[in-house]
Amino acid sequence: MGEWLHHYLPAVPPEFGNAGTCWIARMKTRRAEHNPPFYWLGRALDVVAEAGAHDAMGARLEAAHGDALCSPGDGRDDRVQGVLSEACGFAWTHTYIGTPRIEATTPDGSVEGGPIWLHVPDHETYVFATRLRTGPRGGDVFADVATLAAQADDVLPDAPGRVLYLDMLYSREYPQGAGYDLGLTEPVEAALHHYGGEAHLGHVFTRPFQWGNPVAAHY
Repeated sequence: MGEWLHHYLPAVPPEFGNAGTCWIARMKTRRAEHNPPFYWLGRALDVVAEAGAHDAMGARLEAAHGDALCSPGDGRDDRVQGVLSEACGFAWTHTYIGTPRIEATTPDGSVEGGPIWLHVPDHETYVFATRLRTGPRGGDVFADVATLAAQADDVLPDAPGRVLYLDMLYSREYPQGAGYDLGLTEPVEAALHHYGGEAHLGHVFTRPFQWGNPVAAHY
């Protein structure tokens, strides 16, 4: 993972630090050993490159973060994590459905910095990859999943295959979150079945960046 981040964003120097340090800079110093999110993220970026989407994903990462250290709270770390979740969605789609195209969600949009979907023409399938931001309460989970399902329903075209790919937000405390804690995971799965079913969406739910071993997949 660290090597890929340095490849895509070479001007951001590796830095050890805490939450007050640029996330990309910190992640460049991390290793994947004993850290499933980073292992699977590195694998995802391998798949992106092998599938011919290296340049498009690189442009999105640079547009999201820029080529310099960021300051906490300015939004760049959050945006770049979102693009990395899209990369994981790409890897999952490529592996389980077919090689997707990265396409803007509007005819006049840009795949560099605007919203995208992952389109698999061979199977008439569209995948909307995003992240779940949720608190510890069941009500929060249901409201958040309802919002994301409605967003995917609005964005994705009417097609035989429509999938909401939902990546759990990465944080240092991820082993205590949804995907690991059954009491937090079951409400997410229930909400996905309910709101995804209403919107005629398949769904995939993963632990942070862990596209290769989804918690739930229904499509």
